[in-house]
Amino acid sequence: MTDTDKIFMEELKQEFMESTAMNIVEMTSLFNEGKFAEIARIAHDIKGTSGIFGLDEGSEIAKELQYAAQGNESDKIKELIDHLADYMRRNNIIK
Repeated sequence: MTDTDKIFMEELKQEFMESTAMNIVEMTSLFNEGKFAEIARIAHDIKGTSGIFGLDEGSEIAKELQYAAQGNESDKIKELIDHLADYMRRNNIIK
């Protein structure tokens, strides 16, 4: 990997960290508004991006969250948002 590639990947990771933090907050707000379809869309995005950065467990949690939101499983949605936030904190993606 060239220095340019490393810089690019670091910039992508920084962007991922910032967007993930905002997405967690947004999903919590959307949950309170009952907007589960929007949560499913965000979770789908996090699922894919987490995999790119080797965060396989985060990708799996986001996948479960996506499916729970698509199925309107409100108790499970809240639990998975919290679980995803905790995972991202433990992996230094969000504060």
